[in-house]
Amino acid sequence: MVDKVPMEGVKRCGELVRVSLVHASPPEEFLQGFLRILTQNRINMNLFVGNATEKDIQFTCCVTSSDGIRVRELTDNITDLSGCAEFHHPVDLISIFPHQFNLKVVGLGLMAFARAQVPLYGICSSLSALTFITDHTHSDKVLAILEEFFDLPAEQSGAPC
Repeated sequence: MVDKVPMEGVKRCGELVRVSLVHASPPEEFLQGFLRILTQNRINMNLFVGNATEKDIQFTCCVTSSDGIRVRELTDNITDLSGCAEFHHPVDLISIFPHQFNLKVVGLGLMAFARAQVPLYGICSSLSALTFITDHTHSDKVLAILEEFFDLPAEQSGAPC
């Protein structure tokens, strides 16, 4: 039995669309073009995670289901973006907080996903929260397994996503 790590909160943001893009060159213009399209069409991201080198860029964002349809239409109609986007729906974001910069929290979170045997599409951290991207259909199972490793509050955060 693992000693549970205390957490003050857990939040699930559900039924989103995960949009992943990979493009070779030039990375800055590609990212700026994509973000410009979202801004011009008033599309908000619930999450953005990216990685860039001098030659390559890849990033993932999560948007609402209705915005996911719009993003697909927009990327399909722009030559530079067409074929670079991969869409996965529905996904949930599950965040636990505060992690207090404790690497044990990351390790236990990864162990929970391994034990649950569910997809983990991404993991990221802010200053206080550790967020996992997974299939919507497995979120309840993930939350139950996380409770084996973390002392979570009885209720999830009702804050909007």
